Amino acid sequence: MADGKHDLNFKVSRGDTFYKFFFSAGLSGNLLTKLMTSSKTAQRLNNIFPGDKFRITLDDNHDLEKIIFSPINSIPLSITYENKKFRFDRINAQPTGGFTHTLITINKSLNYDAKKAGIEAEVTKMMVDNFSWEIDFSRDLRRGDKFILSWDGEKTPCSMIYVGGKRTIALFAYTNSLDEKKYFTSKGATLNDTFGFAPAKYDRISSGFQKSRYHPTLRVYRSHRGTDFASPSGTPVHATAKGIVKYTATLTGYGNVVYLKHGSEYLTVYAHLSKFAKGLKSGDKVSKGQLIGYVGSTGQSTGPHLHYELRINGVHKDAEKVKPPKQSFVPSNKMSEFQARAKQVLIDLGI
Repeated sequence: MADGKHDLNFKVSRGDTFYKFFFSAGLSGNLLTKLMTSSKTAQRLNNIFPGDKFRITLDDNHDLEKIIFSPINSIPLSITYENKKFRFDRINAQPTGGFTHTLITINKSLNYDAKKAGIEAEVTKMMVDNFSWEIDFSRDLRRGDKFILSWDGEKTPCSMIYVGGKRTIALFAYTNSLDEKKYFTSKGATLNDTFGFAPAKYDRISSGFQKSRYHPTLRVYRSHRGTDFASPSGTPVHATAKGIVKYTATLTGYGNVVYLKHGSEYLTVYAHLSKFAKGLKSGDKVSKGQLIGYVGSTGQSTGPHLHYELRINGVHKDAEKVKPPKQSFVPSNKMSEFQARAKQVLIDLGI
């Protein structure tokens, strides 16, 4: 088959069916029936769309050897016919060599559609970790939005680009002197922010992070999983890093409270507020230092102060001790080369 005479290639057009290509290859109806009843996986061949491709390979006797089914936005399927039996295998479509691109079109969710496109879970998580600083995956994605990944032979992409109805976010890989690969905007900055320490001007830290302390209102010993900043009522409270409002609420213990989501790992909590910033609501994107509310004494509080929490992957951390990663930048002496490469990627993709 080195001469390629036994490889038959077909591209699906509107109204085409799989059996049309099967018979065009000179194969029998009995073999088609055997194929379609050999496995539930074979039923995928009945669900084809314009642009999908088939390659049917015949041996020197013009008997079926293999079928490669390549849907536009799903993992290719290899069907091998050997010893009168069919074997079905998914082909890992994630590129491993040469400069190529992978398109993910959102129909259900990033996880679902990335898997269909052959993207490994590790890469999908990397996408979520980076883009979550700008995209709320539970609210912002729309059917038809696209992610384009570019590859240059490595297991992780050299660029990741989100193309939505209203905006495009492009990230490009840069490996530093410590061999750490991170993703940067075309301006040479990572999407993550550098956290500030205090959300408001304060007189003192009235209560720190403690595994056990006497609660002045409940009169019991319990953990205090945050930092209390004593401050006059009405003092403005600001976001310690850019993020997305997970929700605002009025709760028995926290009183008026704002939860901000930062990327995929970080959450900050601002409690006992006298009131929220005007118009603040769930889903809003806030910048570092943006007003989100005012110090108060709502909920279970004995006096005006701000109760502030930092949670990482759902676990409460001591904000006085934990230092989240800072925003990174491409070194100035590498910026021109980095930006030229980023510009070329966008040109190649027509963006």
